[in-house]
Amino acid sequence: MRPSALPLGSRLDRYVARLFALSYGAAFFLVVGLFVILDLATKLDGYLAADKNGYTPPAAMVGQFYLLQLPFLYLQMSPYVTLVAGMFTAAKLARTNEIVAGLNAGVSVRRLLLPVYLGAALLALGMFLLREQSTRGLGRQRDLLQDRLEVHADEHRAMPVLENLIVRDLHGRALRLGQYFVAADPQDSEFRDLSGLQHEEARSVILTAVSGRPLSSGRWQLTDGRQTVDADQRRTTEKLPVLEDPRFTPEDVERAWKARDHPMDLSYSELADLQAREPTNLQYRTLLQYNLTFPLAGLVLLLVGLPFVVGDERGKAGERIARGFLLCVGYFGIDFIARTLGLQGAVGPIFSGWLPVVLFGSLGSVLTAAMRS
Repeated sequence: MRPSALPLGSRLDRYVARLFALSYGAAFFLVVGLFVILDLATKLDGYLAADKNGYTPPAAMVGQFYLLQLPFLYLQMSPYVTLVAGMFTAAKLARTNEIVAGLNAGVSVRRLLLPVYLGAALLALGMFLLREQSTRGLGRQRDLLQDRLEVHADEHRAMPVLENLIVRDLHGRALRLGQYFVAADPQDSEFRDLSGLQHEEARSVILTAVSGRPLSSGRWQLTDGRQTVDADQRRTTEKLPVLEDPRFTPEDVERAWKARDHPMDLSYSELADLQAREPTNLQYRTLLQYNLTFPLAGLVLLLVGLPFVVGDERGKAGERIARGFLLCVGYFGIDFIARTLGLQGAVGPIFSGWLPVVLFGSLGSVLTAAMRS
């Protein structure tokens, strides 16, 4: 049978795809489970520590936090999961001589492993969608719960209190919030000590307020709000009971909080929104590219690693797999260096985001093309 004669979706494809799916499940519990155990070992004592009032969070709260954290841990570790699952699959096929049987039937190794590569591509798309949905649906619950578990000034607190936060409206105009009290319902949140300076043509506008609560459509009810206007060498001050402009929502404030404290958790849509408000911010531009390229890491690692698992050198399987893993470790090293340089502005965002994928993807394509046919 010629390789081109094997239709996509054949019994052989279904067999390899099922083997990859089972291997992926095992790799998920191995890699993500190990990461959860290590995270628990380092943070559990802190989460369950009693504060100065003697309050200790219940263990069920910790369990709920890690359930919410699980999708985000998976997103961090998913390239490793994909790589381990692919290696498990290839090693199983090689160990049972099914690769030799396929070659004798005219099926190349590349064609035999095609379901694995297609599965990795689908998983890359799934990673991107999962980050978008998890950030929107679960991210806020996780962040609020984590803040309740952590001890702040020897005391657990019911809700986060954000200090000295800069938030921008849709036009990029910035305001500083001295404190922002996050509530379970965003519409019940409150800020204190508002200040901002805006330059509008031939005048400057200074905004101040003691506190504020959200109304609707980005408007805020102010306490002791003031608007001071400097124009034509004159200064006028008037009361400002409602902040109409600049407009920002409680969701905008919490997005700014995440961008400041947990930028790696931002989704592509959140980063696009932040960049639209602050186009010159290198961090947002670099992380936008990273959100596009990181899901591809699993597929790139398979292209690099699998040729070493199914290599035709006899008696050196362990050495081949070790070389493959070292190359994969090199991918993440290059990825980290390129991303750091991009965040510092030493290289462009596109270069920092796509360099590891292009470099190791090209290497993987060459290694894959050299596999036995």
